[in-house]
Amino acid sequence: MATQHPGLRKVGDVWHYELRINRQRIHGSTKAKDLATAIRVLEERRKEILLDQYGVRKVPTYAELVVQWLEAHKSVHTLKHWKDVEMVARLWILPVIGSKAVNRVVTSDVSRIRSNMLGAGRSRVTANDALKIVKLLGRYAIKLGAIKELPFHVEFLKIQKKPRPVIGGNQVSSFLAAVDKEAHNPHVSLILRVMVGLGMRETEVLGMRWEWFDLENQTYTVGKAKGKEARVLPVPQWLWSSLLAMPKVISPWVFPAEDGKPHRSQFCKKALQRVCKKLGLGNITQHRLRATFASLHADAGTPISEIQGMLGHKNIATTMIYVETSLEAKRKAQDTLSQRLGLA
Repeated sequence: MATQHPGLRKVGDVWHYELRINRQRIHGSTKAKDLATAIRVLEERRKEILLDQYGVRKVPTYAELVVQWLEAHKSVHTLKHWKDVEMVARLWILPVIGSKAVNRVVTSDVSRIRSNMLGAGRSRVTANDALKIVKLLGRYAIKLGAIKELPFHVEFLKIQKKPRPVIGGNQVSSFLAAVDKEAHNPHVSLILRVMVGLGMRETEVLGMRWEWFDLENQTYTVGKAKGKEARVLPVPQWLWSSLLAMPKVISPWVFPAEDGKPHRSQFCKKALQRVCKKLGLGNITQHRLRATFASLHADAGTPISEIQGMLGHKNIATTMIYVETSLEAKRKAQDTLSQRLGLA
């Protein structure tokens, strides 16, 4: 039976280990009396030293990093965001840098990803979104301790900003009437009304629960929000009446699907697209209804701090992105200033 092993020596009845790494001698007791256990302790100690004490950590490739990110964040981010990262990584990022270690990816590599996208006819906005995902994965590598900083530096492409469509105050009634005609499922009409009336995100509306309503104060508490903070929203009477009038089913969810779970993402998309095309409203998405809510409040004179609170933004600068002042409001402001200047 073997009585010795490289890196181990017996002191009394206990095996001790001795390692030399980076010209340093590391030694100690395995606390084991049998050789087999001592060998396992030696190897575990060797790995621990290499990984933690000396930073000789295996740096993952971008392909390995993507797999780790997807596994770690499937239940953290929205399904849409998770799928966006998976798709962009698979189609554009991994074909260029998938086999490269994250610390070996340089600026020219990331620039090539963007060039490939633009060459394939993708927009500058889409190319910028891909760059955000490359940086997202890089920051995840920093969090894992694989790298200390991003090894590349690429600026976002400048985009000529265009006014984004929202529903004006004089269009809301006709919009809701058209939704009622186009919606094949009554939940669609109510969900879109909630988005316009409360400014909630699609995921927040689909996840509404009856227990989060306060019947006495006529409020709804967003109990599962993106920012992880609950916010209380006063429900306007027109929306409150619509919610109370909807057929009740035995479910904790306000909008349960046939399987008893909340409706899936994009549940209202097709009906919304048909209505917007019919009324000529432009590309109003579910999220633009949230901006519509903010813009309608801004036109009505609601303080921006109150709009920020209802939207659940931590930074007021984010709220300002959602506010699209209507032409009518701008014209009124111009007329008011002209009168004050005595020019009207």
